[in-house]
Amino acid sequence: HTPKRMAHWWVSRGPPEAPAPPYGPTLALQRSIFALDLEMTRDYSQVTSVYGGPIMCFDRDHTEDPRDCTSNELSQPGFIGDTMKLVAMYIDESKDTRCTYNNTKGYFTVAEVFEAIVEFERIDRPKTADCHHIFFEGLGRSFYDKEAFYISWGS
Repeated sequence: HTPKRMAHWWVSRGPPEAPAPPYGPTLALQRSIFALDLEMTRDYSQVTSVYGGPIMCFDRDHTEDPRDCTSNELSQPGFIGDTMKLVAMYIDESKDTRCTYNNTKGYFTVAEVFEAIVEFERIDRPKTADCHHIFFEGLGRSFYDKEAFYISWGS
């Protein structure tokens, strides 16, 4: 019997042998995790600063605890495409955040993806008081814009 948390982990990360997509997150990104470091107002009503923690990597079969990524792992393609669109959508559409990141090499490295995510969260998090969902769990395709991805966060 697989515990519920472990089952969620496999859904968000995919099996270790998953092939690289023609557009979107790669296996190298799926094997990488990090946490946000957030600063809040004194009453915890708003996020005031967002920082990215160290990027950690899993081994190929996910049997070991995460460890610091090597420079080689951080330079691997983390997202295939010349553009990467990130979105956060809310019931109140005026709060939606949409950012597009561009490159000329056809992919973003793992390190570049995490830099973009932290930049995105610096724009999006101050719109919320969410200081609990800080552990990166992956990128998922947006339901409303098939070329965009949302960031999945766990607590």
